Amino acid sequence: MKIYKKIAIFVLLLFVLVPNVNAKTLRDLKNELAAIKEKKSQNDSKKNLTKNEINSVNSNIEGIRNKITESENTIKKLTEDINELNENISKKELEIKEIIHFLQVSNGENAYLEYIFGSKDITDFIYRSAVSGQLVNYNDKLIDEYNDTIKKNQKKQEDLKVEMVNLGEKQKNLEAELSKLGDTLKDLNSISVDIDAEIAAQEKVVNYYEKTLQCKLDENINSCGKVPYSGKFIRPIQSGRITSNFGSRCYWNGTQGRTVCSYHYGIDIAGGDTQVYAAAPGTVANILWKQSCGGNMLFVNHNVGGNYYTTGYYHLKSINVKVGDYVDQNTVIAITGGDSSTWGYDRCSTGRHLHFAVATGLYMKDYLSWSTYQSRNINPITVVNFPGSGVWFSNRVTRY
Repeated sequence: MKIYKKIAIFVLLLFVLVPNVNAKTLRDLKNELAAIKEKKSQNDSKKNLTKNEINSVNSNIEGIRNKITESENTIKKLTEDINELNENISKKELEIKEIIHFLQVSNGENAYLEYIFGSKDITDFIYRSAVSGQLVNYNDKLIDEYNDTIKKNQKKQEDLKVEMVNLGEKQKNLEAELSKLGDTLKDLNSISVDIDAEIAAQEKVVNYYEKTLQCKLDENINSCGKVPYSGKFIRPIQSGRITSNFGSRCYWNGTQGRTVCSYHYGIDIAGGDTQVYAAAPGTVANILWKQSCGGNMLFVNHNVGGNYYTTGYYHLKSINVKVGDYVDQNTVIAITGGDSSTWGYDRCSTGRHLHFAVATGLYMKDYLSWSTYQSRNINPITVVNFPGSGVWFSNRVTRY
């Protein structure tokens, strides 16, 4: 019996003396926030480098376009020169004909011979013969030079055309590179948040624990900001149907004008009530406004059956609660958006609906970063009862 008492005392001491490694303190939240800010700084540096690369590629593309324009102008000038040379050849051929027409027979006599033999003496004869011959030879030589110049210009034209093709291919490759660089600046997730907005929201949450709840720096925040217990989740809207499931998907995005392929970290519910309710009693953990891919976003912490979760509600037109509010399953926390009224800032929506997400752990308590929240997302239908995809439901509690 004594040995059992010793074991019991030892176990009791373990519970008393060994700290809860999972407990989060205000200091932990502040350290995580500082780490996210550092990550933002590093991301900003990467963005600046990428932007510099984009500027360099744009400069190269502009240089190629200028070269193409210059080549087009040169080809145009060479074409004009060739046409002018052809005209000159025609004129010179006409002049040669006129000289040769000294040979034409007029009244049955050779005019050229008449010109030659009309010489006063042998010296004049030689002179007249030489002049006529020189004129013909000069014009023949000039025509040959013109033809040679035409051939050279035509060769230049062909070379420039080849160069333009090569430049066009180089421009095409640079534009492809530019597109890839542009993609690196975009968030590949179907739902994303702007890191500046995320940091601002997290600062408010840290301030909420520190100022409003007056949590001490090394105090377990679960003891100063309790999450109400509930038995189960129910559906977050009164009626509707699932239009997009959890997991990988591709779809046509009308607001972006392209097909988007990404991982869907929740389910989309559309076609029914516009009022959004908390899926279980809980505490509002975070609110993000006008995100470029997600719009207005609301997060609620829950203790369901002794397990901690955070539900997310995205593409909201309006939000009726604030961080720290206690909500229950009858609280209308928001109104759905995602239609044309929110497209001005929410580029990832194609129509009015609710994106509903569920993650394990308490967002803004157990962890602060958006990437951690997404990595903890689970398929909502594993903890909330929904009918099959496309099947209408008309209340929040009927089981399927």
